[in-house]
Amino acid sequence: MKGVPLVGRETDEAGKAEITSAEARPAPQTVAQMATQTPVRRETPRRRGAVRAARESDGRLRITAGSPPDIMCRVALDLFAEQNYSTVTVKDIALAAGMNPSHLYYYFDNKEELFMRTIARVVEEAFDQFASVTREARTPEAVISAWIDLHIRQFVQFQKVAKMSLDYASTHNRTPHVDQAIRAFYDQEAEVLGAAIRQGIAEGEFRPVDPRDTALFISTFLDGSLFRNVMFPTFNYARAIKTMRRIVLDYLKTGAIVAGEPA
Repeated sequence: MKGVPLVGRETDEAGKAEITSAEARPAPQTVAQMATQTPVRRETPRRRGAVRAARESDGRLRITAGSPPDIMCRVALDLFAEQNYSTVTVKDIALAAGMNPSHLYYYFDNKEELFMRTIARVVEEAFDQFASVTREARTPEAVISAWIDLHIRQFVQFQKVAKMSLDYASTHNRTPHVDQAIRAFYDQEAEVLGAAIRQGIAEGEFRPVDPRDTALFISTFLDGSLFRNVMFPTFNYARAIKTMRRIVLDYLKTGAIVAGEPA
């Protein structure tokens, strides 16, 4: 540096040689530059401080449609649902996605994070779709109907997540992070339904009922439909869910259950 003597140098020429040698060394890469490089094969999980893929401000992996992590999540969803959390390996997922297993560690810390993001991706897609169909919803009844109907349109995806969650719950390798990812869906569902029911009561559209109990009943019935279809593949889940929707809305509005075909 200018004004600072080169300690231990015998001559100016030696000092110049040292400076020239330092200047010839390549400059350290920025994180952005490193993130664009093809990751090298890792035999062990990524070390602390190693390169990571682009993430949101809250630390979540940024996943765009058709990207490698998106493909991995979609493949993982099928494998976790068809087999189980304990037996599916990182290598299984990577090979099924047509990728080198080492690439998975560029995007995910481990199988646990991939499992969480797989569930979160389905939940995010479901709520995005729900938001799009409720933009024009003018009444609490319309909001509740939209949420229930979403389970008919997204039945296969929800069923896979339900099977994954049930299998995971039966393992001895449960972790707080995965538990939270699963719980987040039910918390959001309870908030959506509870808010609509409370609004309906406040506006005089619904009778005074317990919003929490009613939301829990709807959620439990929907879960039951997912698993009944696993046991009985010919079970007409769409008809059953539509019938439940009619019964719930009749109960909320009049307290009576009107017989008839599902709307």
